[in-house]
Amino acid sequence: MRRTLQFSAVVVWVLMGARAFPSDSVLVVNRGLPQANLNNGSGPLRSNVRWGWYDHGFVGDGFTIGSAGERWVIDSIRTWAVPGDASHLADHLGDFFEDMRLYFGGSDTGLTPVSTAGLTRGSDETSNGNVRITEATQAGALLYDDFGASLRIWQVEFGNLNLTVQGGVPYRFGVWGMGRAVPDMEGKTYMWYNHASNAPLSGTRQDDAGGVMLLFDAAGRFEDVFNAEGNGWDKPANINVQVFAHPAR
Repeated sequence: MRRTLQFSAVVVWVLMGARAFPSDSVLVVNRGLPQANLNNGSGPLRSNVRWGWYDHGFVGDGFTIGSAGERWVIDSIRTWAVPGDASHLADHLGDFFEDMRLYFGGSDTGLTPVSTAGLTRGSDETSNGNVRITEATQAGALLYDDFGASLRIWQVEFGNLNLTVQGGVPYRFGVWGMGRAVPDMEGKTYMWYNHASNAPLSGTRQDDAGGVMLLFDAAGRFEDVFNAEGNGWDKPANINVQVFAHPAR
């Protein structure tokens, strides 16, 4: 199978936005952004990285909520996008992408889009009121280090999902956006990068961080397990994600 996965290191800050969830909604999966061992200055202890998959599909991951016998309703899923490079900087996520989608499914099935939103150039607003983009730098977060280039990071939160899941059962997810054309590269579009980190070095809680990610084609079909170690990086990584849910009534 042809693989052209791309990675890049980042500096980030957890940005907690307002949420309109049920009063008993809680953070049930906390694999948030790393706060230790960031960037090239950390040398071999570097914890932060980003991943995308050129010309084929997207990189996903998984998580488990609660214990066997329980039923939960997922209210929101939060991840972080890290687009661009030193030659391609922009003020808004909409300058890079036409849309974005949250894919979700069981551990033995393909993923399907459960929340989508269109994006507009020059804006971080979306066409879906349940999908919120926040540019972390404007809230005091540091610009991230992409091999010496200072780039921005965007938090993406998909709300009001109302996804009923079984406790103790693994589920898979992925976030992906349709890139706009890169101005100076004929036939190329911007790639969606998901922020990831190495759990032991992150300095934050990293639930369900098994050290491997998942590869899906453009239709959401599972293709393979992916280990960052030895495939472009020197250590395992997982996509950073936070999941808010409440017990099913």
